[in-house]
Amino acid sequence: MTTTFVPFTRINGLSNRRRYPIIGKIRLGIRALGKSGSYPVETPYFVVPKEVQELYGEKPTELDVMFPSNNPELIFPQSLRWYGNSHGLKCIGNKKQAQRLDERTFRFEPRECPCELLEKGECSERAQLLVMLPRISMAGLYQIDLGSSNSMIDINSYFDWMNTHIGRFAMIQLKLRRVPRHMVHKGQPRIHYPLALRFDGSAADIEELKKLNAEILSKLGSIEVQEPEDTNPAIDPQATTVLEHDLPKALSLNGPGSEQAESATSEPPATSDPTRPVEQADQSPSAAPDTPAAPQMTEPQKRRILRKAKEAGLAEDLILAKIHHLTKKEASALISRLDRQDHSFFDAAAPATAPALSGPRSEVLEPRANATLKANERLTPLTRVQFKTSGDATAFDQAADGEAPVADGGGVPPFLPTTEGVEF
Repeated sequence: MTTTFVPFTRINGLSNRRRYPIIGKIRLGIRALGKSGSYPVETPYFVVPKEVQELYGEKPTELDVMFPSNNPELIFPQSLRWYGNSHGLKCIGNKKQAQRLDERTFRFEPRECPCELLEKGECSERAQLLVMLPRISMAGLYQIDLGSSNSMIDINSYFDWMNTHIGRFAMIQLKLRRVPRHMVHKGQPRIHYPLALRFDGSAADIEELKKLNAEILSKLGSIEVQEPEDTNPAIDPQATTVLEHDLPKALSLNGPGSEQAESATSEPPATSDPTRPVEQADQSPSAAPDTPAAPQMTEPQKRRILRKAKEAGLAEDLILAKIHHLTKKEASALISRLDRQDHSFFDAAAPATAPALSGPRSEVLEPRANATLKANERLTPLTRVQFKTSGDATAFDQAADGEAPVADGGGVPPFLPTTEGVEF
């Protein structure tokens, strides 16, 4: 009896597996570099790679996305994570159980969750959204790291909505947007930019999509995705960094709709006394998040203040750090004081002889960043910043409505607490 030879060219359980790779990363903020270190700044737009900029522009607020799987656990994993000062993950949990790294054995050991690290703000809610950009490439996914509880709730809810009304969300083109949202943190109105998914199709489109559900879901049932990169978001060498005095340009939206976006992100009106904008804002806990924004300082006003303050021997960087939040009315009041040789507004500023940033400008600034200081929603002046040292640093996508980032004490640049409750 002749035995037929069967060539061994496939491995059962391995050769039939299919996995989507991650080919790029999209960020939700930038870093500002000042004399005291770097700190996170939320942007009203997506910080995207060059190939995405070529189609959507440098500062897109909306992207066309698709998901290669109908399993949210694959394309939108969420957990509590603690990194400490290390590059990689030290603990991951779900508020019931966790796995903590034993640094003696380098093994993850089970433990209860949450623990005191969550209360201290060293552990936080994190998620990784994996999207396909069909107009860019169908050959891979882009990873978006976020820490906003509002974004997590909204995206999870939209997945459920799609499953209820269509039967799937996989392989359906959606819009992923950054939408300005008024929020209140400790009595102060803020504007943040959580993620929002939208389906722009009609009822007829939905009926056509339903006809393909069985075929598409059967094909996607065995699809896997590459495990997302999970590194300490506070140690992100690829994050866009700008010098602090370049923040107005870095945070301004350009192109069609920019005026509307900037208007939506303007700060609420402050008092007419420019010497105490932050403190007096704290005294108005009843301020509504939809309070009309006061007109911001004009460029001619800014130039005049700079000229007058420089004549008094103050450095430009420190002047900008003190005046960036001023409204048009406050700037006018300050100009009147400077005309009277009253420079007390800048008394808290450091002397003009403060050391300049080391290294060539080109080594510090990456020109990719964008959107206006108006969009940077209450950036705390450096002269008023109070920060503490901690064993962990949160990223520039701090969890929604959480405490401000704390300085890192483990050898990485300190992250100053600039915007409480930052959403990205």
